[in-house]
Amino acid sequence: MTKRRFLLVALAALLVALAIGWLVLPSRVAYFTLDKRLRIELNGVPVQGEILGNRFSAIVTIRDVGKKHSYQLFYAGDVDMTGDMGFVVDCCQWVAPHFPLLLQTRNYPPCKRLPEHEYWSLLSRGHSMQFVTKDHFAISVVSPD
Repeated sequence: MTKRRFLLVALAALLVALAIGWLVLPSRVAYFTLDKRLRIELNGVPVQGEILGNRFSAIVTIRDVGKKHSYQLFYAGDVDMTGDMGFVVDCCQWVAPHFPLLLQTRNYPPCKRLPEHEYWSLLSRGHSMQFVTKDHFAISVVSPD
């Protein structure tokens, strides 16, 4: 009886590993992970929120009372002379869930750069990244020194 349970558990683990490999390796699905080292500042004042990131982009979510909002940061891969390191897209009505892991597919999260959407430059500011929204809020993602 215990051998049968062991075989079932081993088979289930193998199926899960194959499914993950089938999705992640050919880039059908990517993922964001929670980065607890970074903090978010709104106009220089620390605010509640979290940053989910990977090598190519990140999702910054502000969770202050009455101000829940998400933005997706897309990294350019380098920083030019002016400090430009990518661009930021407003996620509009969508707010990232409060999870330590978020899957990314072709259509999710729904923060896409479309011609009709406005986007902002992501600038390097020493130990932080910063962008300014259309409402003139300066949002900074600050890393510890």
